[in-house]
Amino acid sequence: MYEFSLTNSVNNVVQNLCIKTGWKKVNRIMVKIGNMRQINPELMAFIFAAMSKDTPAEGANLSVMILPVTIHCYACGRTGTREDNQFMCPYCGSRNVQLLSGLEFNIEALEVEGK
Repeated sequence: MYEFSLTNSVNNVVQNLCIKTGWKKVNRIMVKIGNMRQINPELMAFIFAAMSKDTPAEGANLSVMILPVTIHCYACGRTGTREDNQFMCPYCGSRNVQLLSGLEFNIEALEVEGK
């Protein structure tokens, strides 16, 4: 279950930040994840709800934004995005491409209550 390990990483970062900064409550966590990772945002939110129990992040809304795959094609010279995870040019179908984005995994924003 890939979602478990990604969610665990988010939880660990958030908990460590709470310890270091003294945040009392985390209300919202926004995560951006590239579509090549093929995760299920609803499953991540479910896992996070269980994982964050009895922590400052208990009850926090885990918001996951899926980013499209962006590919540069060496065959036709164009750059485009794909909603699926096919590693080919969306214009000419060539597989002679470079992946520009789609593997991201970032905590983009946190909404917290102070010390």
